Amino acid sequence: MNIQEKASAAKRLRKDEAFQMFVAEVREAAIAEFVNSGPQDTDAREEAHAILRALAAIDGRLSAAEGAKAINDRKDQHRAND
Repeated sequence: MNIQEKASAAKRLRKDEAFQMFVAEVREAAIAEFVNSGPQDTDAREEAHAILRALAAIDGRLSAAEGAKAINDRKDQHRAND
């Protein structure tokens, strides 16, 4: 998949209401698990934290794909001006 295709796919996912709804539900469940865990529930907290980190990593990848396209577009624009 090239830069343009990845950026387009990332943009579609960011705009997809169903995808965003499911991500929000997973995030909210992980936060609730983290907040409602007892003092001895370290495994539950660690798992919730891992889920939140994974969601942040997915968001970071989507942003990076869109950013890479923007950088590539700027490079192409500068090459055209040379």
